[in-house]
Amino acid sequence: MRWQRMMVAICIPTLLIAEFSTAQQQSPDDQRPRIAFADFVTEVVRSNLDLAAQRSNIAIAQAAVTTAKVRPDWGLDVGVPSADLSNHGFPLTTSVGLTVPVELGGKRGDRMRAATADVSSTTADYEDAVRQLRASAANAFADALGAREVLQSKNKSLSQLDRIVNVNQERLRVGDIGEIELAQSRVERDQFKADVISAESDVYSADLAAAQQLGSPDKLSAKMPLPVGSLEIATRTFDLDQLVAHALQNRSDVTARVRAIKAADERIKLARANLIPDVALNGSFSHTGTGSGDFLQQPDNTISGGVSLNLPISRRLHPGELEAARATRAQAELQLRAAQLKVEVEVRDAYEKYQASAQRLNVFRGGLLRDADRVLEARLYAYQRGGATLLEVIDAQRKSAEVYLAYSQALVDHAHALVTMEEAAATWDVSF
Repeated sequence: MRWQRMMVAICIPTLLIAEFSTAQQQSPDDQRPRIAFADFVTEVVRSNLDLAAQRSNIAIAQAAVTTAKVRPDWGLDVGVPSADLSNHGFPLTTSVGLTVPVELGGKRGDRMRAATADVSSTTADYEDAVRQLRASAANAFADALGAREVLQSKNKSLSQLDRIVNVNQERLRVGDIGEIELAQSRVERDQFKADVISAESDVYSADLAAAQQLGSPDKLSAKMPLPVGSLEIATRTFDLDQLVAHALQNRSDVTARVRAIKAADERIKLARANLIPDVALNGSFSHTGTGSGDFLQQPDNTISGGVSLNLPISRRLHPGELEAARATRAQAELQLRAAQLKVEVEVRDAYEKYQASAQRLNVFRGGLLRDADRVLEARLYAYQRGGATLLEVIDAQRKSAEVYLAYSQALVDHAHALVTMEEAAATWDVSF
């Protein structure tokens, strides 16, 4: 019996070499264009369709500034005030008049300042959309890398099961075990193959979700980029108070609310200016002809002018524009306070979750993976020599698979937690 076990031990290295050669086969992913994390995020921000639509709001706000610069149009009157339709010789009179509206109270300047403030607020809203999209892109990229981590872990476990099956085949050949043990190991391996197939599908789905953010149908087929990077990044240490202070000072949604208050102040000034009456300068020239018959006369040229003043009595009695502007200002103050509170809550929550994810990841890196490998190798070594049962080996393999799958998920969770915290704190030095 000893020589049979020695033959099994001698055959194991050959089996492992065969497994290694199979793992080196070319993957379909080799044909796809690769994309690094920084390039992916840059391309998403540049090409994402939703963000492009959001960017259009800035152009609309800038057009409103141009509109605000427009002065009231002049009026030109040209006509024939009187004409002799009865043909009795009544002199023909023609006239031309010009009306020049003049805005008082600095209305045009207030309109321009209010529109410019709206551009500033709209720009901050766009920057906040960029902040959120950048985090969404980072999470999609991390999901794609994480799906590959899971697939790699499952392939590792499948390779271990293949190894157990190969060992049993050799032990059966030399008569060390019966058919049942080999069949049991095959059942375990073939059952796990279904998990590997599902993991391969998950990789494609994650790649597709990431490619969708690039905003081009071409990126969803053969040109679908292959995310290249690693979630094996070091855990980091942060100062919570500094994160909160930085977020309150720099987060674009807070900045947008601050600028909205300034825009509301400008709207109040404009509403007050609109209560000031405007004037219109009027000038006209008329010419009356000589006429004929009983209406014969010398030709006559007349120049007249005047000033008209509109009285905003109704607007003063019903100052809805001013009341709306004041209410908008009060609303903007409340929105700012709500945004500041939301920011602090998000930063503190993200910080705690990151701390937990880092601690969980360090548990695996602190020796759990190594111990799982050692236990499996020890069980397999003992099994090859008849010192352990097949059930003990399979149990050790299952534990190893669970540990590595949990580690893969811990890597993904750590990446998501880091992205969420950087997004919440308005900092960005993420790299995979």
